[in-house]
Amino acid sequence: MNIFNWDKYNSNLKLVKKLINYNNKYKFNYLENGIYNHIRDLFCLSLIQTFQKSNKRKKINILDYGSNLLTYSNLANKINLNHFVFSIYDPFSKKNISNKRNIKIFKDKERLKNKWDMVNFGSSIQYLENINLLNKINFKSTKLVLITHTPFSLLKSYVSVQTNNKNLYQNIHSFNDVVKFFKKKGLELIFKSRNQDRFISAKKKYNTFSLNLLFIKK
Repeated sequence: MNIFNWDKYNSNLKLVKKLINYNNKYKFNYLENGIYNHIRDLFCLSLIQTFQKSNKRKKINILDYGSNLLTYSNLANKINLNHFVFSIYDPFSKKNISNKRNIKIFKDKERLKNKWDMVNFGSSIQYLENINLLNKINFKSTKLVLITHTPFSLLKSYVSVQTNNKNLYQNIHSFNDVVKFFKKKGLELIFKSRNQDRFISAKKKYNTFSLNLLFIKK
């Protein structure tokens, strides 16, 4: 996976503090720019669905593959997060980190074999050279998989330079290949939606769209 992506997007601690302070002060969540309000709501609703499917156990284990603390800094006024333990996989993290809000950051890929009730990919899949790298994750206990704001091709997979950053490459995977991959894991696509198609290279040539995908265990 592209190191630059993690270095850039996982270190915005200034904005994290801003959102946390806002949510501590006000009753409703901070209004984020662009598509992120929509994305955060999809994440929250997926968490609730996972909690319901897990028979409302006290702690639900969530794997967040390639995410960052910013994802969680604006959720406090949306749902109760006390039911969940969030584990963020960041292979380029300098050390394992945990805090009082049930959030852990780990870099040891062996921990991907743990049991997960839900797996959230956010937009990280586009930085994987091969979709089969996801086989390192244990999906046996996974009830739900969420992918958000990620470009997919309705034709073949391809690699392109990201239009908003020439130092960052995107691996645009085939939509059909991704659906087939999770189907083999017993996860069925039950929801899909589009986002604004900004920053997608060759979107017309390869029929590419920014999508949100939700898979649930059959």
